[in-house]
This record gives sequence, structure tokens and C-alpha cells, in this order.
Amino acid sequence: MAPCFHGLVVDGTAGLGGHTEALVNAGAHRLLAIDIDPEAVQRLSERFKENPRVSVAHASYTEICATLRSHQQDHAQGVLLDLGVSSLQLNKASRGFSFQRDGPIDMRFNATGGRPAADLVNRLPEPAMADLLREFGDERRARAIARQIVRDRPHRSTMELATSIRAAFAGRTRINPATRTFQALRIATNGELQAIENGLSAASTVLSAGGRLVVIAFHSLEDRIVKNIFRTWAREGVGQILTSRPIQANVSEVRKNPRARSARLRAFEMLGEG
Repeated sequence: MAPCFHGLVVDGTAGLGGHTEALVNAGAHRLLAIDIDPEAVQRLSERFKENPRVSVAHASYTEICATLRSHQQDHAQGVLLDLGVSSLQLNKASRGFSFQRDGPIDMRFNATGGRPAADLVNRLPEPAMADLLREFGDERRARAIARQIVRDRPHRSTMELATSIRAAFAGRTRINPATRTFQALRIATNGELQAIENGLSAASTVLSAGGRLVVIAFHSLEDRIVKNIFRTWAREGVGQILTSRPIQANVSEVRKNPRARSARLRAFEMLGEG
């Protein structure tokens, strides 16, 4: 994002502030760090309270237009979106994102609104559950898992749910049997795929000429949306794709952060009048 450093840069999914701090250290002049998670916002505010170059806001990246206006800004020179779940959410059992930590089946990015994943787990009819697991988790055993989940209701904790999912599998699997089901429930609970479409559209309206949108996706559903929207924009003459193929983490980066193994970064530069 080096060409963007003379204008405002927005970290639209700031989380614990790792990317925000990296952008500051790289020379970004002004930064707006936003996050939908109130706990993340609290930590961001504490982390950057002594830095006049960084402003913090509680908002979804889909609300980037209104958030900029509330900070007396009309345009940005750069927008960064790091999609999916953060380490803050995964590592805290009470948030209910992880099948490796026992907690309530919540999975909401913003726990102050919306309905927890437990509502889907304990109320969704079996056919609809199977459809959800296929659509958002690409789960091949969707029918068997849905049948087992419904049979074992009610589910009160993440560990109970993970145990039920494992019962639908025979033998060993390459990844934890609960991985795709938890992904699917999280995506559905937070409306993540629609949020990506809305967020990219919103970012395109606030970026100045020459402004750059950088998106990091962690699974094929996210990456496919980003790729297709960027291609559509390029065909329409909105701007140009800067990454002919997604950029992936190298071996040393993966050693430091195993989650980076599945990361895919794509970048787009806006043309026209800013």
C-alpha cells in the first residue's frame, strides 16, 4: 500500500491491531481502524490511545461510508480487509468459535446483536441444516452430520456439538471433522458472504483515484467472491487488478502464524476521478 500512505488508510477488520500497527510502522500518515467486535474496539482504543495518527471506530466494514463521514472524511487512499474470524475470537472459549475450547455456541462477531449460532444448531430442520453445511462449509457429509446434529439435540456447548459431528464420521479424517461445520455455522450466523459483497461495494465508493483495496481471504468461498468482483470491476473499467494470482504466505510466515497457511491476498487499484 506504499502509494496510499499520503492519504487516509482504513483497516476495515482491525482485530487486535496487528495490520494497523504494521501500516503505521510502514509510514501511513493517517489510519482509521474499525471493527465490528466491541471487544476488539476496546483493545484497539487502548493500544493506539497515544498515537494521534490512528482513529478507532466500532463498525462493520460494510458501513465504511458512514464511518468515514462520522470522522469528517469523504475518501480513503487505501482499504485493507482481513476476512473471517480473528485470533481474539478463536482463542476465547466464551465466544464459541472454536471446537477445541468448550463454551456456548455463539459465534457472533458482534455479541451485542443478532442471534447466536445455537439457534441454527438447535432449531434448523434437518434438510435446511444439510443445505447450510454444503453451501457454507463445502461439507461432503452434510446429510449425515445434519442427521446426527438433529438426533442429538439440544446442544448446549461447542464440545457437545463437536462430539456429535464426530459421530457422523467413520475412521480418521485429514482435518478435524468439526472444521467445516463450524465454518458453515459461523458464516451463516454473521452473514459473512453477503457482507463481503456489500463491503467491497462500499469500499469502491470511498476509494480515491489510485486508491487501493487489499483483501485477505482464508477459504475458497471468500476468495471466489473477491476474485469475481475484481474481475467484474476490471471489465467495467473501474480499475485494474494488481495481483494476477493471489499472494500466499511463505514458509517462514506460516511458521510464525500457522493460520496464514490458507491466506490469499488480492489487490485492486481504482481508476477515474477520486
